[in-house]
Amino acid sequence: MIRILSFIFFLGSVFGQDKGKKAYEDGNYDEARAYYEHILKNRNKDGAAQFGLGATAYQQKDMETAARSLNNVMNSKDKSLASKAMYNLGNMFRDQQKMEESLAFYRKAIELDPTDEDAKVNYELLKQVLQQQQQQEKDSDKDQNQDKKDQQNQDQNEQDQNSENQDEQNQNKDQEKKEQDQQQSQSDLEKENKEQEQSQAKRDESQEQRSDKQMQAEAILNALKDKEKINQKRQIAKAKSRKLEKDW
Repeated sequence: MIRILSFIFFLGSVFGQDKGKKAYEDGNYDEARAYYEHILKNRNKDGAAQFGLGATAYQQKDMETAARSLNNVMNSKDKSLASKAMYNLGNMFRDQQKMEESLAFYRKAIELDPTDEDAKVNYELLKQVLQQQQQQEKDSDKDQNQDKKDQQNQDQNEQDQNSENQDEQNQNKDQEKKEQDQQQSQSDLEKENKEQEQSQAKRDESQEQRSDKQMQAEAILNALKDKEKINQKRQIAKAKSRKLEKDW
């Protein structure tokens, strides 16, 4: 767990009896702020007063004033005071979930004051938190990529299955069409055979009718021929009879 924000005051020997510090420690932040603002009106470059104002403004949730005042202290010639300002800026950024910025300020605080144990502890703890977050992000990306790959495989399998089903449906349709064509061909063939049979029956019937008529015509013709022969015989007989009569 990262240590809770703790503003450490370094006000210098000028304010041996610092009323602002006492008011701050008592929780009288308005009184402490008024005190430091009064000092800065007369000595606007007073690093200790800037630091005190920044700490008090933070407790009052005035982050803009707190950041501005602490930033004014970062370049102080007093390295210990500058280190404390950077340490507290690191805490502010950490509270805002700006972990990279917070880690950078802790590191600067340690560079300026290698004896600052609070900065060292917070730096190491925050670095571990960031490493865990980065590992979680990698694992999450890996899981997402695996999920994406699995989804792609699933989609591909579904597409393949749909394609197989479509091919099977097409084959079934082709088979049904082939069977229908065969049935239609068989039906057409049966129809054609039936029509041929009917046509042949009509021809046979017509032939029979012609045969009957032909037989009748031949019978009549034969009868006429017989009759003609009989007539010829009669005429011949008459002629012979007349000739015999004449010869007598």
